[in-house]
Amino acid sequence: MTKAYFNGKIVSAKSIKINPYDIGILRGYGVFDVMCTQNNKPFLIKEHFDRLKNSATALKLKLPFSEKKYQVIVGKLIKNGNFKKSIIRTILTGGVSANAFSKGRPTCYILIEKFLELPKRIYDEGAAVITHEFERHLPRAKVTNYVEAIRNQEIKEKNKALEIIYIKNGIALEASTSNFFIVDKKGKLITSKEGILLGTTRNLIVKLAVNKFKVEERSILENELRGAKEVFLTATNKDIVPIVKIDGNKVGDGKVGEKTKVLMNLFNNFVNNY
Repeated sequence: MTKAYFNGKIVSAKSIKINPYDIGILRGYGVFDVMCTQNNKPFLIKEHFDRLKNSATALKLKLPFSEKKYQVIVGKLIKNGNFKKSIIRTILTGGVSANAFSKGRPTCYILIEKFLELPKRIYDEGAAVITHEFERHLPRAKVTNYVEAIRNQEIKEKNKALEIIYIKNGIALEASTSNFFIVDKKGKLITSKEGILLGTTRNLIVKLAVNKFKVEERSILENELRGAKEVFLTATNKDIVPIVKIDGNKVGDGKVGEKTKVLMNLFNNFVNNY
């Protein structure tokens, strides 16, 4: 039976019960993190822990464990799950509230699941995205409020799109569960920096790319996104996904870009040696 961490103990995942007066339920007051394993090891666990801690700080919540303790807990869950590749979800809420507004003792749990791979053709042929006018609240924090992403799920499916890229006042920010990069017509690799969640995979790609390409971290205008030569997504559960259509229109020549291919190889080499 799959185990989970819940408020200080390793328990059966099915035995977890969340108090109905937890403001994570009543008010959506909480943060989370999603991490995967590579070669049966938690991938970029320090970066994920640091981001989780920063998200908790943004909501004035305190994690119930240190980075070292977190590594031990995650290691036990990975061993118990015994999946070829795992997804680890860590959730921290404001806890049980006396008046539906004040914070209580935080509720924290960690779940482990089998990693579900995207179809290989998406990496070989590229995927489609749609755009949507929206900006996440507290974008630097990974908060549990994904109402907009879920509300637009049917539109995304209708358009056979993998992701939704959020646009605000003419600026292309981030995707609903991913970051994105563009290659402009001069060959520069550009990714958003402000008003977004700085993804762990995004940050790694920036580090891997600087020795190969000119890289800029700055705001991306909507027309730059639409006129880009190449576009790709990055995320823990996606790695690097080439994008060949935006709102039904081709990106570049409608094929996976050459610089995207180079970065996919760099990332795969990094993973294989992790």
